[in-house]
Amino acid sequence: ADNPGVDWVFFADTLNFSFWNLESEPQYEVTYQGTRYTGYLAMCAAINRALDSGVRLTDPTFFISLDLATLGSLLQGDGGVEIPLLQQRLDCLKEVGTVLLKNWQGSFVHLLDAAANSAPKLLELVLENFPCFRDCGLFEGRKVSFHKRAQIVVADIWCLFEGTGRGGMDGIEELTMFADYRVPQSLQQYGVFVYGEELKKHLGSEELLDPGHRWEQEIRGCSIEAVQRVTARVLELLAERGVEAKVNSILVDQFLWGYRRQH
Repeated sequence: ADNPGVDWVFFADTLNFSFWNLESEPQYEVTYQGTRYTGYLAMCAAINRALDSGVRLTDPTFFISLDLATLGSLLQGDGGVEIPLLQQRLDCLKEVGTVLLKNWQGSFVHLLDAAANSAPKLLELVLENFPCFRDCGLFEGRKVSFHKRAQIVVADIWCLFEGTGRGGMDGIEELTMFADYRVPQSLQQYGVFVYGEELKKHLGSEELLDPGHRWEQEIRGCSIEAVQRVTARVLELLAERGVEAKVNSILVDQFLWGYRRQH
C-alpha cells in the first residue's frame, strides 16, 4: 500500500543536516501558514509549502531531475535566504532518488517492507543502499560510527506509525540518540556534560571545527554514551516507582532537542 507519509519522512531526513549559519549571517527561517519556523522545522515548512502548491517534491521521479536553482527556490527561506549547503542537499537527493527508482520501485515503503518490522534491519538497509547516510569517522586510528540521519529515518518511521503496525518495529531500543549539535547543548545545560576550558573557549569563538575534528567526534560520541546512561537511569526510576511507560533513547533525544529549541 502507498504511504505518502513514509516518503515525506525519507525525503526530509535525506536533507536533515546543518541549518544554521554563523550568528553574524542571516538565518534560514520560513514563515508558513502564519507561523515562523527556524532550523530543521523551517525546511519541513518549506517542503509542505511546495506540496501545498502542487509540486510533487517528495516523489523521486520529480526530485531526481531538479537543478540547483529550482531546489533553492522551493526550499527558499524568508527574505530570500538560501537553505545552507544547497549543493550538498541536491547531491543527496540525486543519489537517493537514483537508488529508489532503480532498486525500490521509487518508494521508501519497499525498504520498510523489506525490513520486516525490525528497526536494526531497516537501519542496515538504509546504510547499505544510500552512501550519503553513512556517518563515520576515524578516531585514534579506529573507525567509529554515528549514523545520525540513518537512525533518525528509522525513529521517524516509528513515530509516524506511533510504534504500531508497520512502525511497530522490534529492536527500536537498540537505536542511540542522534549525534548532532543541539542535544549536547542541553546535556551541558543539565550538567550531564562538563566541557574543558580549552573546548569551551573554542566553542564560544564562532570558529567552525572541521568535520571529523577530534573535538567534534568526542562531543558526538559522548552524547551517545550520555543519553544511553540517562535512558537507563530513567528506566530504573520508573521501575522503582512501578510506572509503565515507553522510554528509549529516541524519546530522550527528542526531549533534549526540543528543550534546546525552546530555551
